[in-house]
Amino acid sequence: MASNLTVAELVSDRWPDFLALNRQMGGNRGCYCMWWREERDRKPVQPRSAAAKQVVEHGPPPGLIAYDGDTPVGWCAVAPRAAYPRLNTARGTRPLDDDLDRTWVVSCFFVPEQWRGRGVSRTLLAAAVDFAYRHGAAVVEGVPIDPDVVQRSPGGSYTGTLPLFLAAGFTEVARPTPKSRVTVRHNDGPT
Repeated sequence: MASNLTVAELVSDRWPDFLALNRQMGGNRGCYCMWWREERDRKPVQPRSAAAKQVVEHGPPPGLIAYDGDTPVGWCAVAPRAAYPRLNTARGTRPLDDDLDRTWVVSCFFVPEQWRGRGVSRTLLAAAVDFAYRHGAAVVEGVPIDPDVVQRSPGGSYTGTLPLFLAAGFTEVARPTPKSRVTVRHNDGPT
């Protein structure tokens, strides 16, 4: 467990920390956590880095950064489903109801390799649930992979894993196909 772990919202002042984490994302480093925010079958109008910076500047914060002291050690995206067009149209992650503004989704995690296994994702997930409820969520969802069914890889498990969400009080509510992401819900209010 990381000793001095704190979590902060990604606001403009923390943009350099987000970029520092993004440079460590390996094959996913060009995403800037914009993949789910893009429309399917439509080419983005601007580079993802510029689009992400606009999201941060205009708010609300698109996610949370974990720190050990002053060092950024993890990232978690959380926003209303309405902010994620691609998530809402992908076969394995479609919404279960129509309230896209009050259903929030924890859609992405990134923890640099040297910080994995220290509770960073657990800390970020708990903070994301709290953040969502404080900002008006009626329910918080996740779309993790089930490592018992799908081979886990750093690039493929960016949405988190089923055991992570279940341990945080989420319940499985949908599994569109055996090999798709699982939809989980936390609807017990703030933790």
